[in-house]
Amino acid sequence: MTLIQIDEYDTPAGKSLAETIKASIRTPDSLGLDRCIQCGACTASCPAARFTAYNPRLLVKRVLENDRGVLEDETLWNCFYCYTCQLRCPRNNSPAKLVQVLRQLALNEGIGLENMEHFLGLGEFFAAHGISQVPEHYLGKMAEALGSSWVEFKRDLPAIRAELGLGSLDIRDERKEIRSILEGTGHFERAESLRARLKESGASEGIEENKFLNAIPGKNKSEDINLEKNGRYSGPEALIV
Repeated sequence: MTLIQIDEYDTPAGKSLAETIKASIRTPDSLGLDRCIQCGACTASCPAARFTAYNPRLLVKRVLENDRGVLEDETLWNCFYCYTCQLRCPRNNSPAKLVQVLRQLALNEGIGLENMEHFLGLGEFFAAHGISQVPEHYLGKMAEALGSSWVEFKRDLPAIRAELGLGSLDIRDERKEIRSILEGTGHFERAESLRARLKESGASEGIEENKFLNAIPGKNKSEDINLEKNGRYSGPEALIV
């Protein structure tokens, strides 16, 4: 397998935010940014907009108006890439893709580094297990929102799966292919660079104690209820082309 070393993460700068976004490697040529009619279908269907001040319609408007203040808007980090906005858009626009580029531009300027803190270890976990995990920071918040019954279910899930004759959720990567891809694309170097910049900025929040989990009787440490950490994959070998 031939890997391409990516040395440059920055999106080529255009004359405006819109032009910069369209030039990004993350952006497909079919993106309907210039065709946006501000109908609001994206905001009406956005799960994040229901519970936060995040407004994808307004975000697109600010991009088209070349308002670089959008890079400093905290709501930029509320999108979680469900792509419902893209699905609903009658003009084939995708605020979610805009957010990806805007976040990168913000990070390039040292804005929002603290929002990356809880995700910097996911690459290493993915390389080791072949699947992602819920960051510690959010696991406690999910437990608090969903309640003790959810925690108990997650904690007992390995036993439930075993009783049903189901295998593990963990994916075997004994050939280290996932790690090779992440190494070849410069992921780990990028993560280390962000860690260093985060430390220099003094914006690190540290890992919060999962007080809600600790208050529930039984073994409730995050590793005991994390869906993605239940053993080893027992399925067939991956097809190698």
